[in-house]
Amino acid sequence: MADKEQKTHAPTGKRIDDARRKGDVPTAPEMRHAAVFAAMLLVLGGLGVHAFARLGTMLARIWGRADDFRVDPAGAQGLASGMLGQLAVVFAPMFAALVAFALIGGTMAGMPTISWSRVSPKWSKLSPIGGAKRLFGKPALVEFGKTLAKLALVIGIAAAVLRPHVVALGTLVGADPAEIGRASGGLVAVLIKAVAAPVAALALFDLLYQRHSWFAKLKMSLQEIKDEHKQTEGDPKIKGKIRQIGMQRARRRMMSKVPDASVVITNPTHFAVALKYDYGRMGAPVVVAKGVDAVALRIRAIATEAGVPIVENRPLARALHAGAELDRPIPTEHYAAVAEVIGYVMRLAQRRG
Repeated sequence: MADKEQKTHAPTGKRIDDARRKGDVPTAPEMRHAAVFAAMLLVLGGLGVHAFARLGTMLARIWGRADDFRVDPAGAQGLASGMLGQLAVVFAPMFAALVAFALIGGTMAGMPTISWSRVSPKWSKLSPIGGAKRLFGKPALVEFGKTLAKLALVIGIAAAVLRPHVVALGTLVGADPAEIGRASGGLVAVLIKAVAAPVAALALFDLLYQRHSWFAKLKMSLQEIKDEHKQTEGDPKIKGKIRQIGMQRARRRMMSKVPDASVVITNPTHFAVALKYDYGRMGAPVVVAKGVDAVALRIRAIATEAGVPIVENRPLARALHAGAELDRPIPTEHYAAVAEVIGYVMRLAQRRG
């Protein structure tokens, strides 16, 4: 119970995709029923007229030519084959329309998915306890309640619609079969039209309810979100350790270039930038190392030990540290200032020589 209360976060995209791959998608059975009702309206309004006409013609031929049919095995087989063929031609379009609308209604709740995990055998499905939970759980009770409500609604509407026509039905006794068919078809069409509106409303409610229930079932706790992030992106602690190791190695490589630098420009203590310039071979000085605070002190110490000149120039040190990149020439706007420093170092080296 405590775990359910903690699942207040919306499901991530990965959790939704995983659920769909497993075949766990929102389904609204009432949408299929509403689609079937729409198909029945189409069948009765268009295909039904044609089907009843063909069926009436066939029955009239059989009834009017009853003496022409032989009742021996060969004649009975031919009669049965002909009747089945005619019935197939009459009812095939109606059946195709019902199937097509049922498929459309099934896809209105969401795109269909193919999941082999749903059809693979699982021993857990054979558990009596699990079966009892599925039969008497909240989803099963909700479906049972919806079925009872829909049945009561349909029966009530059917009774209200058929009551005014009860007397008229008595006049059809002994009437022509075609007339009975037309009257029955019209009555059924009126009945379906009356039931279609509440069925559509129930289907819409069921669609919204199923989507809400499915989304609520996939909600995650904060710990589940963290675990999923670790699985997809990696443990933040491990990634931080890897970044730290990478930075340490990069710093060691940077420090190894300080002894070969031509000059180190300092702040004097907070910033340090080591430049290398080889006259005649390099177009501009290159930044081989830079750092602040502890790193700057380490650069100064290595430069002092290697005999690399250290020049204090606070504005230039700050500007180079902010705008220059490692192992890249200095920006052009600093050429003049760096040239003065390089010239000073070269003159100092000549005097010492």
